[in-house]
Amino acid sequence: MNRVTEPGIGADLTGDFIVAFGPQASTLLAPPPGFACAARAPGVVACVRGDVAHGTAADGTGWLGMADLVGGAHIDAGATALTGAPPQADWRGRFVQVLWRPAEDRVVALTDHFSTLSLYAFAHGDTLFLASDLRLLAALDACAREIDPVAVYHYLNFGCFPAPATVVRGIHRVEPGTRLIWECGKLAFERYFVPEYAEDVAGDDDALAATLRERIVASVHDYRPADAWGCFLSGGTDSSSIVTILSRQGGKRVRSFSIGFDEDGYDELGYAGIAAAACGAESISARVGRAQAIALVERVIDAYDQPFGNASAVPTLACADLAAEHGGTRTMVAGDGGDEIFGGNERYAKDHVMETYYRLPRPIRAVGALVRRAASGSRSHFVNRVENFFTRAALPNPDRFYTDDSFASDHYVELLDAGFRAQVPRDSSLAWMRTVYALGGTAAPLHRIMRLDLLNAIAQNDLVKVHGACKARGISARFPYLDPELVRYTGRLPARYKVRGTHKRYLFKRAMAGILPEAVLRKKKQGFGLPTAIWLRHDAAFQSMVRDVLFDSRSRTRGWFSAPFIEKLLVEHGNGSWDYSNEIWRLLVLELWLRKHLDGR
Repeated sequence: MNRVTEPGIGADLTGDFIVAFGPQASTLLAPPPGFACAARAPGVVACVRGDVAHGTAADGTGWLGMADLVGGAHIDAGATALTGAPPQADWRGRFVQVLWRPAEDRVVALTDHFSTLSLYAFAHGDTLFLASDLRLLAALDACAREIDPVAVYHYLNFGCFPAPATVVRGIHRVEPGTRLIWECGKLAFERYFVPEYAEDVAGDDDALAATLRERIVASVHDYRPADAWGCFLSGGTDSSSIVTILSRQGGKRVRSFSIGFDEDGYDELGYAGIAAAACGAESISARVGRAQAIALVERVIDAYDQPFGNASAVPTLACADLAAEHGGTRTMVAGDGGDEIFGGNERYAKDHVMETYYRLPRPIRAVGALVRRAASGSRSHFVNRVENFFTRAALPNPDRFYTDDSFASDHYVELLDAGFRAQVPRDSSLAWMRTVYALGGTAAPLHRIMRLDLLNAIAQNDLVKVHGACKARGISARFPYLDPELVRYTGRLPARYKVRGTHKRYLFKRAMAGILPEAVLRKKKQGFGLPTAIWLRHDAAFQSMVRDVLFDSRSRTRGWFSAPFIEKLLVEHGNGSWDYSNEIWRLLVLELWLRKHLDGR
């Protein structure tokens, strides 16, 4: 039976699909367990599980997909995409759609502006497979399931697999704001959206703050779900502002969900409580201990269709659990994207200082080079920081920005086996970042790295984290600060309204004055991390679990990484010489995921 989603509110984004196109489609694709056949015709087989819309348009175009659109748009209104037209102007929100006309041997598929829903493609001869979950394609008999070493290298640096690369060679993840076109057996990709920065809005600070406030409030209002919903509340400015705005709109009392830890420096429940109490939200919270976190690791491996190395997936999944267990929450509203459009990341302020140094006349920068050489080899933490500053500040972006994500590059020879290195050039991940950095039109230095973060840290990492955790509990998520209209407007604001000197979120904080409590506005950014750094130093059970995985015969047999170097990481982390918790976590998750989803299949 054909289905058409209702526009806007309450759409379920937890379904899955796999589709095959080509003369061998019916031979190569049978419905996986738990899937139903949604379409079967010469050259097309479509299988769905859960709430996936599908149908046939009046012009004979077949389509399927999932969407949670605001503003009254319908997912089935996109048949014009087959002609090469961009998504309709009123498509705001989350969507993934596949359209086909077998008679014309043409398929078009697209994801939303930031790929909040994944779309994977795998071409086998004259047959194209598309799916919402990589594991559906990896399970095909036609897929060789070979690991892509370059993609693994990206993962070691970034903690995720940046599109179009995936863990399996030959399977591509469609990039943010991109249309896939399959025509006459040829595959092509076209971007329809890249954040731009016109910086053409002028005015005094108070007037601009008032306008930004209106825009923020309108966006949050548009993304308000209809029923059975709640909000992530970390205690930071983004989630706190969303909870407060929604609470002030009236109606049913807003419920906020927060996760904390017993360890110092990893718990923001106090700030979450301040924000919730100030606006009258119902605050629901819990703390995650080491034992619970270890139990959640296995669920993290199941929740993500590729190895996902961001340890904050654990508290995010715990928060989704909390929401699902209180009143059958169907949708969660999240603050992701606020840092990247308002200028809230700590490294933006640092990069502003480094960019100022980089643009100094060469003779002055030569003095910095002398200081760097003089500091080289020192054991002093302060002197090392001075050396690090001048080393990084001497680089142009995105090379400078990459130094925050360059673990495998920095330890290329020590970490990686010679056979692995032979397949992966040392600068592979940097080359990928340079490619993304070059996208879009001219922009100020700050805006170029903000755009890079939107297309990398947000689209490839943070959104994957939230969607995977929510989907594991049958919950959808909404991201009002990634609304295309709001992103476009913030791009019109000059960079000085994002970061001014060392002050981050300059205009946003003025706009939120009177909305957010002063304690939240003034708090230092903390993030939503897992205290693995502490557990790896002081918790014998956690240390034992990590060692059992990283040093057993299965891990060694892969022949990718140097066991002595991994031992060195654990020892140096344990004695406090350096914090290698993120890198160790990535290695742990990678190994566990491969065992669960690819080994022996």
